Amino acid sequence: MTTPGDSANDASKADIDFPPKTAADFFKRGLKNAQLGIPDKAAADFEEAAWLEPENHEIQFNLGVAYLSMGDFEQSINNFTKAIELKPGQADMYGNRAVAHAAIGEDDRSEADAAEAIKLGAPPDGLGAVIDYVKQQRK
Repeated sequence: MTTPGDSANDASKADIDFPPKTAADFFKRGLKNAQLGIPDKAAADFEEAAWLEPENHEIQFNLGVAYLSMGDFEQSINNFTKAIELKPGQADMYGNRAVAHAAIGEDDRSEADAAEAIKLGAPPDGLGAVIDYVKQQRK
């Protein structure tokens, strides 16, 4: 709880300093760390949540996003794949996995995932632009 005079940053910090005990607690703190731009701490929290609740597609997806943002593309592919296995048919899961595949030069897999993401409703121009950007960064 905040008191008058507390800054917004102090309130956010208080929200993530509690000792998490459940998968939901770790997941909530992971989301807060991701929002604050601290992907390594987000990944650590999502890992704890995944340990407690390994069959939760949201945890696996967000863990994949954290690893993707840290440049650990192979691990992000593993997490997106697990999320897809747990809840197929989600455009974001395929789209993010397409980006990770593109980052490590697996263009055929990237194209297949991008096509599936678009079929499921991902915006083709936006996804294509991100993948093109990632491919340019490889060179």
